[in-house]
Amino acid sequence: MNIFRQLWISTQVLPKAASGFLGKWTAVLCWAGGSLSVGVWGTPGQAQALFHAPVPNPSLMQAQALQLASDAIRLAQFGQVNEALTRLELATELVPNSAELQVATGSIYLEIGDYRQAVAALQKGRELSPNDPAVLLTLGAAYLRQGSYFAAVEALEKGLSLEPSNADGHFQLGNAFLLRGEPEQAIAAFEEAISLNDQFWPAINNIGLLEYEAGNLEAAIERWQAAIAINPEAAEPKLALATAYYVQGQQSEAEALGAEAIQLDPEYAKVQVLRDNLWGKRLMQDVQVLLRTRVVRDAYAQAAAAQLSESTQ
Repeated sequence: MNIFRQLWISTQVLPKAASGFLGKWTAVLCWAGGSLSVGVWGTPGQAQALFHAPVPNPSLMQAQALQLASDAIRLAQFGQVNEALTRLELATELVPNSAELQVATGSIYLEIGDYRQAVAALQKGRELSPNDPAVLLTLGAAYLRQGSYFAAVEALEKGLSLEPSNADGHFQLGNAFLLRGEPEQAIAAFEEAISLNDQFWPAINNIGLLEYEAGNLEAAIERWQAAIAINPEAAEPKLALATAYYVQGQQSEAEALGAEAIQLDPEYAKVQVLRDNLWGKRLMQDVQVLLRTRVVRDAYAQAAAAQLSESTQ
């Protein structure tokens, strides 16, 4: 067994309810399902436990590389990504043929938004291990973030052919089809993710986005209500549902729910955040009317002031 496989956490973490592109896109960007939004490496305790994992008769260079990679795990867990990358680079010089080290490096570059470097590292990982589903799924996510949607679909489909039970991979495939303008394929991929994990609220949410753009208002409402039932703290489906209520003429209910969503995460009042989360043209137009209402504007002002106060303390 390759010694670097010991460095990866096997816990399954759903995407968190966060704003922006990372909020619901990072679940697949890890070795075994953990979310980069909480650190590609799992919890600090899990990372610490791995520092003393037994290594079967490693060579001196392997042992040194393993220590460097372990240090990188710890540093990345606590947000010190530049230091983590330095150690991974040194580890790769010692063991240049490790696909796992390339995945680790690519995942960190994804975390900091350097998609060119991420793709380069992950492509090298694919060359070293062309049939490794973790390499392929992470590479597919990198292509997706880079805007290479056709390459993303190819890598994700190949990865899923090797690991069909990966719900995060199906979710990312759905996002790729959505961005390619193929709603039917996107919904099928999201449904597959949900069949594998019925608590996967971002996949449910994204089906709602597609139903809304197709004019299926009631179907979209059902999806967003289901997503909120799973995660009541998720701002995105609440704002989307509030928009649908507003379009239906339920003004008071829509404003109250929209204010609640913005108080949970005021970033969702920003157009770019909504675009990053794949909101379509129709929903983007309709939400602007809701965001201009006094109730929602007041909620945004209060939430923004609270954020500012926290940042200055």
